Amino acid sequence: MRVNNFFSKPIIFAMLISSALFITPPAFSAQEDIDLLNSYIGNWKGSGKLLRDGNSETIRCKLSVTDSQGSKIGYKGRCAVAGANISIAGTMAFIEEKKRFEAVMSSSTSFSGVAIGNRAKSGINFYLKDRNAETGDKYEIKSSIDLNGDIIGIDFSVTNTTTNRVIKANIPFGR
Repeated sequence: MRVNNFFSKPIIFAMLISSALFITPPAFSAQEDIDLLNSYIGNWKGSGKLLRDGNSETIRCKLSVTDSQGSKIGYKGRCAVAGANISIAGTMAFIEEKKRFEAVMSSSTSFSGVAIGNRAKSGINFYLKDRNAETGDKYEIKSSIDLNGDIIGIDFSVTNTTTNRVIKANIPFGR
């Protein structure tokens, strides 16, 4: 299936990895927050639907989460959609001085970003809302990643603010 220029594969994948729902977190110790991050170490697989222009495409992803330095975990991932592979890498950390979580990502595309995370129930929610002028068009990007027990959930939408065309996806990951 041909991917139109409006939503390039780099924009699609950029949305897969960053976000935080700004919810007031309960008080936890730094070690509890670090332990929570470490509970996501391992290999994850996800599959979902990408919706674009009324069409649905399957998106399949793999994510490897590894121990990093002290209060950080590292991640590397790859997704396949419409015959293309896109890779990402980054870290998620609890920043003691700021008393918050941060996720940093770079990708095989020109997208990179930082998302702030907060505790929500027994997990962490990251949320990113941004605009990207990668091709001269303005894009509004909304993405969330929810770490919740044995599930990592990723939701995103990209809106071309020039044409109002939207692409959305929801990808649940399991071990």
